[in-house]
Amino acid sequence: MLKFLKRFQKYNEKLIAIGDIELNAIISDNFIKRMIGLMYTDSLKENSCMLFIFDSESKPGIWMYNMKFPIDILWINKDLSIVDIKENLQPCKNIFTCDISYPKAESKYIIELNAGYVKSHNIQLGTKINLKEIETKN
Repeated sequence: MLKFLKRFQKYNEKLIAIGDIELNAIISDNFIKRMIGLMYTDSLKENSCMLFIFDSESKPGIWMYNMKFPIDILWINKDLSIVDIKENLQPCKNIFTCDISYPKAESKYIIELNAGYVKSHNIQLGTKINLKEIETKN
């Protein structure tokens, strides 16, 4: 059912920044898009991510059901600071044994990245995120 719903979602993209690292973000900004996330996606391009936008702060959980590749996750608060990080979460195929990862603090945004991205780019707790569109350099 979710795979069927995914086909009818239109995803916008924009450039964002984690500190001074620019990324192309796939925007997940409604209930269905947030529920599906990166399920059924074969891969993320290098320097790409999925940005989940919530209406208010909470402790939203992420699970790896129907994922095809491992990811790193950043939880970001309303002040645009990283409040929690989970690295190298592995795909899960059995709905009954999938763990849900929750942040330690309330967050309004989540960024999902390719596994290893956090370590290779030295992303730390407290790093500021810029969600305003970055002008393309000519």
